[in-house]
Amino acid sequence: MQLNTLAGRTYNDLSQYPVFPWIVADYTSEELDLTNPSTFRDLSKPIGVVNPKNVPEVRAKYDSYEDPSGKTAKFHYGTHYSNSAGVLHYLVRVEPFTSLHIELQSGRFDVADRQFHSIPQTWKLLMDNPNDVKELTPEFFYFPEFLKNMNGFDLGLLQGTKERVNDVILPKWASSPEDFIYKHRKALECEYVSQHLHEWINLIFGYKQKGPKAVEALNVFYYCSYEGAVDLDAISNPVEREALEGMINNFGQTPSQLLKEPHPQRLSLEDAVTKMLKLELRRTDFTLFLDNLRPIPIEVSNEKDPIVFVSSPRSPPRSFLQVGLADTLLSVSKLGVVGTHSWHPHDRHGPRGFTLDVDPTINNAKTRKKLSGPFHPSLPLSSHLFVVSNDAKFLFSGGYWDSSLRVYSLAKSKTVASVRRHFDLVTCVALDQCGSFLITGSRDTTCVVWDVSHLG
Repeated sequence: MQLNTLAGRTYNDLSQYPVFPWIVADYTSEELDLTNPSTFRDLSKPIGVVNPKNVPEVRAKYDSYEDPSGKTAKFHYGTHYSNSAGVLHYLVRVEPFTSLHIELQSGRFDVADRQFHSIPQTWKLLMDNPNDVKELTPEFFYFPEFLKNMNGFDLGLLQGTKERVNDVILPKWASSPEDFIYKHRKALECEYVSQHLHEWINLIFGYKQKGPKAVEALNVFYYCSYEGAVDLDAISNPVEREALEGMINNFGQTPSQLLKEPHPQRLSLEDAVTKMLKLELRRTDFTLFLDNLRPIPIEVSNEKDPIVFVSSPRSPPRSFLQVGLADTLLSVSKLGVVGTHSWHPHDRHGPRGFTLDVDPTINNAKTRKKLSGPFHPSLPLSSHLFVVSNDAKFLFSGGYWDSSLRVYSLAKSKTVASVRRHFDLVTCVALDQCGSFLITGSRDTTCVVWDVSHLG
């Protein structure tokens, strides 16, 4: 979706609607086998030549085309994989696309046999007809309602079977629209597609979109669909200009070319996990010594106030002059007492292998730092309610009676912000790896993403 946005695609323009690929090629099996490569469409080829039988016809069309005027360049396809009519074809059952479809068809629904009424049948027609090159819209991966005729529109009767067009007929492996979306999304994210999706990206957004590589890949469309192919400002004849604008809007527009080099292949799950483990092992190496791990109790408070949260914020890179400086270890107790401890996690000269200097303010009633409450009595304090900024300057906390997110300054020892965006208790708080974004979850199952730079 990010590539679509970068390439100028938008939900607000039917002629530049976001484009997604056909992923699955098996719509007849009882079960969708995501481990079988034959389940999937060949993502290295344009949809018009996924069926090898169509290749000679498509290539011959390009080779034999000649424009006597010399204005129109050769092309493989006289239609486009994403245009207004195609979007309305798929989304005809939901507004505002229903009304736009009727407007496009001069005040009525298109004939039933041309309606989108069956996913297996649509795929079959695509494979049999090299002139039909429609790719998919994002709704195929998240919006089950577009497959249902919930508004009861009269979409007509099929001529052959006299069957009324109603809800979209699903593949055998999908028991409902929701099940189809779930499995189709799962297919998009599966290992096979992850390994081959870059090939489709090269065709639509990348180096095979234009030029000799596009010709070689049988991926050339009508000239006016490409960005910059037509200078409308240079056309002085208003009738000619209007006709060309209409052609561009109705025919479809090729996305802006984003890449001039091949898109890299996504790491396999195994490679990604291996890389992540290598980084983790390089950072700590603790997994190599699990048999030697042992707890070392340290008394932090002389009161019966158990610790519910402990965090050692990520330390920024240091110069060699700062290597000996202590890190910060933060703790929060059940009563909301904040401790800012100083520690050296790698002290080879100490008997424990580390040194921890407990915050002296914890045991002094006059100087101890405490979070402003009250916390909601129905929600026991736990580590899920707290997170520390990477620079160890702020403590973010939830669980308050007023459903707020609060920001506690460790330097000033006070709450510096209390923000309410949730309608129920904040039950969990987390920070992204870079420390730039915070996400809070509420008891009502909603989430809010925050920009950390605006909270402090």
